[in-house]
Amino acid sequence: MQPLRSLAPALAAALMLCACIDSGGIRPRESLLDPATLDPGVALRDTQADAKWPDDGWWRQWNDPQLDTLVRDATAGNPGLRAVEARVDAAAFQASIAGADTLPQLNAGGDFQRRRYARYTTPAPPGGTTVWSNSVTADLSYDLDLWGKARALREGALDNLHAAAADARFAQLELQTAMVRGYVRFSLQYALLDVYRAMQDQQQRTLDIATRRWRAGVGSQLEVSQASTQYAMSTTRAQQAQQQLALSRLSIAALAGKGPGFGDSLRRPSLALSVPVALPARLPAELVGHRPDVVAGRWRVLEADKGIDAAHADFYPDIDLLATASFGSAATFGGFLNFLNSDGMGHGVGAAISLPIFDGGRRRGRYGVAVASRDAAVDAYNQSVVNAMQAVAAQVVSLRSLDEQQASIETTLDAARRSFRLADAGYRSGITEFLNVLAAQNAQLQQAESLATVQAQRLDAWALLMKELGGGYGPPSAPSTPSASSEHASQGADDAR
Repeated sequence: MQPLRSLAPALAAALMLCACIDSGGIRPRESLLDPATLDPGVALRDTQADAKWPDDGWWRQWNDPQLDTLVRDATAGNPGLRAVEARVDAAAFQASIAGADTLPQLNAGGDFQRRRYARYTTPAPPGGTTVWSNSVTADLSYDLDLWGKARALREGALDNLHAAAADARFAQLELQTAMVRGYVRFSLQYALLDVYRAMQDQQQRTLDIATRRWRAGVGSQLEVSQASTQYAMSTTRAQQAQQQLALSRLSIAALAGKGPGFGDSLRRPSLALSVPVALPARLPAELVGHRPDVVAGRWRVLEADKGIDAAHADFYPDIDLLATASFGSAATFGGFLNFLNSDGMGHGVGAAISLPIFDGGRRRGRYGVAVASRDAAVDAYNQSVVNAMQAVAAQVVSLRSLDEQQASIETTLDAARRSFRLADAGYRSGITEFLNVLAAQNAQLQQAESLATVQAQRLDAWALLMKELGGGYGPPSAPSTPSASSEHASQGADDAR
């Protein structure tokens, strides 16, 4: 009989587990994509080997203090960024809430009242008397969490906190990039304004020559009219550039979280569009794994994994340890504190067991939702990796092409300037027609505009590349490489509290 008694608890536990609901064969189908398995393509493999890796604050290499100040103001005062940071705070409190379920719970309460008991409904005593009816109760409970449900929910909440922090970093990166790109456009408008004003000066001199030749009877009034028209067109272009400058000021002020008047205080950028930029020596495919949005996707996969663990643990019995202590009294004698007496003390110690046997498929449905959510999170992560690789490659291709375009335009611009000098000299000496001067001027203007535009496009593509690289590259830190969420659970709980 003694061996049977010792086997009884094990048999009871086995029967309880067998009686529980199972998962019905539901399991995850998707797996995380390793960025290193993707072919980075020729654009990423064959980049120039003449620059260091970018780091956070990459725009500082352009040595424009005003730009540094604007980026700092944007990240410090933008309402949209503060809203994202508020979501991080909310996720921290959610992690704190989830962590509370892994700790013992103690609740206390009291009931104090002066009460008269009816004589005809309550036997005496206390029927027919007015007495103090007081009680104090304390309840202590502790979920043993045998199957790790509360622990999984807590770790999932910490993963969500980490994902929210990565989202905040990505929002900051996008805001920094938007400010840098807006500043490049600001510099472009000044460069175009310089081009148009220089062309105005040149065309003013041409108009003066045409006027003198007409008055001397050498030229024609048509030449004067044509020169005057060209000058007026350049004036219009300069006015349009000034309009775009004003709009750029307003845009920068909004990105900085300031009022429209802030734009009036902006000085001309010291950033020159010709500032050199160069591609990193090599762009390994796994680099995209350091992008904040990709990191956030990995954390969300881990959060979904913990959701599966929690839903699976719900199939098994739940056991809570309980303890209760109380004082109470409703006697016909004594005063307010009469309940604080050994005869008024009560207590209880035990356990509460919840055994799921049949729930109409509710738990299995919740488990299926958790599995499907995990697969969706994996698919979203994999898509973000593919998108990141494509975006990096696109900017690398653009930078290489823009380098070639700039070199070609610079050569063409030099040729256009020589053509104008020859046409102008020939017109002054009466060898060439005035139309040759106008054609050379127009060609020179077009190439000067193209050069400023391409130079700005190079800086813009560089800014986008830095964004696609995650704002800089460095060794991965602990919170940005979620290889094992349990490694961060303790620290995350402390941060949440």
